[in-house]
Amino acid sequence: MAPATTKAPAASKQRSSSPLSEVHRARIHALRKKLKDAQCDALVITNEKDIRYFIPFGGEASTLIILPKSLTLISDTRFEEELDPLRRAMTIVMRSGAMLDALAGALSDLGQQTYALQADSMTASMRAGLAKRLGAKRLKDTTGIVASLRRVKDASEVRLIRKAAAIQQQAMEALIPQLEPGLTEFEVAAMLEFEMRRRGAEGPSFETIAAARANGSKPHARPGKTKLSPNQPLLIDWGARFEGYCSDMTRVFCFGKWPRALKDAYQITLNAFNAGVAAVKPGARCVEVDAAARAVIEKSRFPDRFVHSLGHGIGLDVHELPRLSKQSDETLMPGDVVTVEPGIYLPGVGGIRLEDDILVTPSGRRNLCGLPKDLEWATL
Repeated sequence: MAPATTKAPAASKQRSSSPLSEVHRARIHALRKKLKDAQCDALVITNEKDIRYFIPFGGEASTLIILPKSLTLISDTRFEEELDPLRRAMTIVMRSGAMLDALAGALSDLGQQTYALQADSMTASMRAGLAKRLGAKRLKDTTGIVASLRRVKDASEVRLIRKAAAIQQQAMEALIPQLEPGLTEFEVAAMLEFEMRRRGAEGPSFETIAAARANGSKPHARPGKTKLSPNQPLLIDWGARFEGYCSDMTRVFCFGKWPRALKDAYQITLNAFNAGVAAVKPGARCVEVDAAARAVIEKSRFPDRFVHSLGHGIGLDVHELPRLSKQSDETLMPGDVVTVEPGIYLPGVGGIRLEDDILVTPSGRRNLCGLPKDLEWATL
């Protein structure tokens, strides 16, 4: 038996007292247009970040159904109080059992002909269960419908990313005076995440990378027991999450005299960073932005040591569209927020990576980050 549901108020009443902002309503309207173009009656959203994009709710283990003229959210009693204000804008189904039972029952009751599913976030077992109960012909796998909307940030999203970047920068400025040889990578990461949280971050955007000494040659190094040492580098890749939105930066420091190879690599990486940022503009092909930065390193004494793509989009996820890479077929457009993060990695010595978050504007670009990157500042 399907769980009991509550009826949504009439659309005219929803608009006058809706807890959904104008921004949320505009996003829902844009999605409905995409669904109509795709000849789908509704979209079943199982990606937690996508749900947060359309409604002011960030709880897990929930499903949002966007229909042509209404919304249905399936959640559980852990979030009942939090969701109560949203009852004025949508039907809320509080499940007491498995999500499959609640979702199949709700979709059956709604009676639409075709439901678009998020193939990249719905489990195979959930899809098979829905197909068995509703009929496979009523289900349509889709990818990228929401991602294409989320890619271009509106003004409210840019403000939140800027705030996240400000928090992470202030945290780093508070951390730098505390850095000294003898601290472990574990301690550095914990100290930085504490400084971000005390300034209002929901948490880090991702697991903070604190890579001391030669560990910096590993692009995705995990913090460990390695201690900071005099005349040795420390690479820190960190980000803050604020009201769901991510920021992402990388800086490299040295406690005293830089190893010669890393000192050279630092300036080359900085030149590559500047070339990459200069190439960011509306209409630029992402592959060409990657190439602009990569060419600087390829012409240096370290031609084969830039081992990853130049950057990626950020937003509710720390990795979103578009991608600045050699394989990308995308073109930048106003509202994209991308990282630019060239690097040079020298096994047994260390690594250099410099990263900021760049907004594509109608006339060019704007760096949303403000921490220095010069070698003098990076020498502690």
